[in-house]
Amino acid sequence: MAQRYPAGPQRLLRLLNGRAVLEAIHRAGHPITTTDLAGRIDLSRPTVAAAVSLLLERGVISEVGPETGRKGPAPTLYEVNADCAFAIGVDIGHKKIRAAIADVTGHVRARAEQESPSDRDALIERVLAMCEDLAGRMGIALEAVGQVVMGVPAVVGPDGRALSYAEGLPDAGRGLGTALGRVIPAPLILENDVNLAALAERRQGHGAEVDDFVLVSLGVGLGLGMVVDGRVRRGATGVAGEAGYLPGHRMIAPPGQRRDLVQDYIGARYISAEARRLGLPGDGTPRTVFELARGGDPTATGIVDDTARSIAHVIACVVPLIDPALIVLGGAIGGNGDLLLAPVARHLTDFSIFQPRIVASDLGPGAELIGATTMASDLARESTYAAATAPSGLMEAPLSLS
Repeated sequence: MAQRYPAGPQRLLRLLNGRAVLEAIHRAGHPITTTDLAGRIDLSRPTVAAAVSLLLERGVISEVGPETGRKGPAPTLYEVNADCAFAIGVDIGHKKIRAAIADVTGHVRARAEQESPSDRDALIERVLAMCEDLAGRMGIALEAVGQVVMGVPAVVGPDGRALSYAEGLPDAGRGLGTALGRVIPAPLILENDVNLAALAERRQGHGAEVDDFVLVSLGVGLGLGMVVDGRVRRGATGVAGEAGYLPGHRMIAPPGQRRDLVQDYIGARYISAEARRLGLPGDGTPRTVFELARGGDPTATGIVDDTARSIAHVIACVVPLIDPALIVLGGAIGGNGDLLLAPVARHLTDFSIFQPRIVASDLGPGAELIGATTMASDLARESTYAAATAPSGLMEAPLSLS
């Protein structure tokens, strides 16, 4: 007697087949035929054709036109419908708010940049207005956006809303995450900005082929983005990578005195204070200090070397713990590889027997926004593809896209 199978597994099989075909079209990166799709995945051509028909009906793929250059009837080409979902990434910086909207393939379609207000309510209003404007440029309402990801210079708690160690945000970030969640009508995730920069480095930078690396981001403050086994590590409470709180030069403080921390000897504020203390000409900003160092000013060169030594100290603390194959210097200050790479490597030999490869990021000041937009696009694509391939009445948990 023939074995009868319940409908459930068959429906699940159709879901998995549709998902496999959709991911193959997405990963192809160019229009593709059903025959070529069948050659890329372990499914028969009729099964692929059935899945393609379903995906066309649900609007996540589209016909591009017949393929040319082959003998015989020209087969139809298919590609992902880029406009089937949109995602917004936002980088809330100390001075600027940068935002971008991308389609479901991850292609950025529009960008915006404005000053970052010092008042919390004004900041929320500005972020909301920027997101609404970007959605409007795509001809949709903000609530139709598939995912919004916002990077913040703060530790983001496990609930995705509570912010701490957020001195660079209005009111030290108190209530900001919850307030943003109330006003943004699309799915929203908050993430530490350095973690997002590390994600960008993993996708588009020096970490693209490296599963274990550390991004040392130095600007106003110091943060580490730690990628282990190909994933950004946040820790149990989100504080992983807050390297500014490592012990500084005076590891044991006398009674009643605060112990020194690394953040006391590194970053924009320290560089500016040293520039003023040593009488360096100019406005004392890190940009000016590094420009003077490039011109050969010995005082500025000394400050840069001091910064390199502090960076080397941080690297020496981290390397024995996670054994990264690569260290990437990033951030507004850390990205000055022409001045920092050589002295950091030199000072590292004083601190540690471990000598990982050290490079400077090529992504520039937009790394955090790249990471936010990448994460938002991934999540929007994930939810859209899951919904599109779920048979009526059956919604499975999304499968991970690599």
